[in-house]
Amino acid sequence: MRTKQKWALTLLTALSAMSCGDSQPVDPYQSFIDGTAFDARFKPRNGCGARDSKTGALNTALCYQEVKAWFNGEERPFYNLGLIAKSSLPEATLAADSVKAIAYDFPEGCKPGKEYNQRTDAYREDTQYSVFDTLPLAVTGNNAPLVLPFVRVKNWAGVSQYTCNAIKNDQSLKDGVFGGSPDDSDTLSLRAVVDLTYLPVTPSPAANPVVTSWGWYKGLLLAYFDGGPVPVADNGNVKTMDGVWIKPTTSGAQPTDPDARLLFQARPGEADWSPVVRLREAAAASVPPNPTTLCYAEPCPEGTVIMSQVNTYTGVLFLAPKPQQ
Repeated sequence: MRTKQKWALTLLTALSAMSCGDSQPVDPYQSFIDGTAFDARFKPRNGCGARDSKTGALNTALCYQEVKAWFNGEERPFYNLGLIAKSSLPEATLAADSVKAIAYDFPEGCKPGKEYNQRTDAYREDTQYSVFDTLPLAVTGNNAPLVLPFVRVKNWAGVSQYTCNAIKNDQSLKDGVFGGSPDDSDTLSLRAVVDLTYLPVTPSPAANPVVTSWGWYKGLLLAYFDGGPVPVADNGNVKTMDGVWIKPTTSGAQPTDPDARLLFQARPGEADWSPVVRLREAAAASVPPNPTTLCYAEPCPEGTVIMSQVNTYTGVLFLAPKPQQ
């Protein structure tokens, strides 16, 4: 049972920002997260920029960059969150109940605070960011579990009276500092926390801006790519959708290269959609030039990839579609 002294200490920690006439609790702002200890899948990768027009080599600058692929016949931008090779995940089976990380959302809204000043303010006060209880830190060892970009999203109700982003720490919620409680919601979602240090870095002035969502971890500001809800099958495993990488003859080419030719089974919102992709590969010489669609029922239209002829499994790819402007 919590003692009166411990309860008082909890409140004292939370009451870090109060005006003379306002006694509402506010979690202290502790700066932003340090991404150096993240698992490699959540870090920017070498070679994310465009290829050199003369040598064909990838730009080695570190950055997060949108890339494009064909989603059931439509080209769309997305963020590539890395591949788990078939050697680590041979059957592409991911148990949904193995995900323990939680992110709390606040669908009832919050009380708007001061107007945001990009030059002087560390965060906005016109929306409440999600609050995470875990970061995707690298785990070492022979039997280390895979670090995956999944969280269980739970809604916390009964706190809409507080200024937006007063809540920055999941422990404050659990300790009852702000009141309210989680409802019965529990949605498996893909949310890949990224290293804020590299978000402003782009391969050229013409590059499109990186679009992230924002959140908190223990008072630290974080950013993440939001892949949305992840469908779960009746057997409790994460549903995947098919994807095909048209493998070029270039030595060392990877499906995570910015110019990789990728085709996915469905678009966001379609019945077969999933941000988790069971990826196969097909040699460029074995498919029609510049295909945009996967075909499952033969006879197939010209210019499509016939799935019955693509049998080489590469691994599992995670992706977050860029929000439509």
